[in-house]
Amino acid sequence: KYNIIYVGSFIRRKGIDLLIKAVSELNDKWGIYLIGGTPTDEYLKLRKELKIEYLHFVEFKKSSDLKKYYMASDLFVLATREDIWGLVVNEAMANALPVITTKKCGAGCALIKNGYNGFLVENENVKELSHRIKNLVESQKVRLQCAKNALNTISEYTIENMVKEHINVFLSNKNK
Repeated sequence: KYNIIYVGSFIRRKGIDLLIKAVSELNDKWGIYLIGGTPTDEYLKLRKELKIEYLHFVEFKKSSDLKKYYMASDLFVLATREDIWGLVVNEAMANALPVITTKKCGAGCALIKNGYNGFLVENENVKELSHRIKNLVESQKVRLQCAKNALNTISEYTIENMVKEHINVFLSNKNK
């Protein structure tokens, strides 16, 4: 069995309804875990209407427990309608997960290279989101390569490198 994970608030802005619709065509070889709170009536109704028995809602988890979900997963999806950054993208990549998110996610736009470590999709485009999920679900080779590349990409985003970049900015401004 394979697992897709979402981590975040259960609010409309995060696009959970879009994700639920996008995974409705997967089969029960896949478990979908939406982690972060109590599902709204809308999400429960949508799961029932679409008959997605392999979709699981999981309440908020502490970091130590959340790590177990990341490690047991094969793919991370954030179908956000709007996220200034989206730190969960960094977390997923640090756990060697390919990421699918929208072009409305700051972290996604900064970190994701289509086909290399995941995919960026148009906002609100369930069809494209579903296509990209299926692409990674159906191709273990692509999924594993994207996972490896996600980890390589995020390994450059360390505190040490961030400090070096800040020092360079400060020094370049000092010399002006």
